[in-house]
Amino acid sequence: DGSSAEVVWESRDLDPHHGGIVLLGNYIYSTNYKSTSMGDWICVDWNTGKTMWTKNWYNKGSIISADGMLYIMEEKSGHVALVRPNTEKLDIVSTFQVTKGTGPYWAHPVISNGKLYIRHGEALMVYAIR
Repeated sequence: DGSSAEVVWESRDLDPHHGGIVLLGNYIYSTNYKSTSMGDWICVDWNTGKTMWTKNWYNKGSIISADGMLYIMEEKSGHVALVRPNTEKLDIVSTFQVTKGTGPYWAHPVISNGKLYIRHGEALMVYAIR
C-alpha cells in the first residue's frame, strides 16, 4: 500500500557526482565521486548492491546508453568512450576527445536518431553513431 519502505541494499561505492546512472539488465553503470577531485567508473549489481568493479578512466563524468552500449564522457578533458557493458571490467571499445568548446565537460550527452550530441561550453558537436 506504499505506507512503509524497507532498505533492500545500500552502497557506499555508488556515489555519482553529476547524476547519470544507467541500468542495463541487472547491473547499474555509473561513476563515483567519493569526495575526491577525481572519481571512478563503477558497475553495481542491481539486485544485491554488490560492487562488481570500479575503474579509474581519466575522471568521473556522465553516462548514457543506446542500442545496448554505454557512452561515457569524463568531465576534465572531454575524453569520450564507447563501452561494452561487462560485469567484470570497464570494456572500452573505442575513444575520442572533444576538441571544441571551453570550460568543464558537465553537460550530459544526448542520443537521438543514431546521433550522439555533445555540448561543451558554447559548442555543440554531433556524431553519427550508426
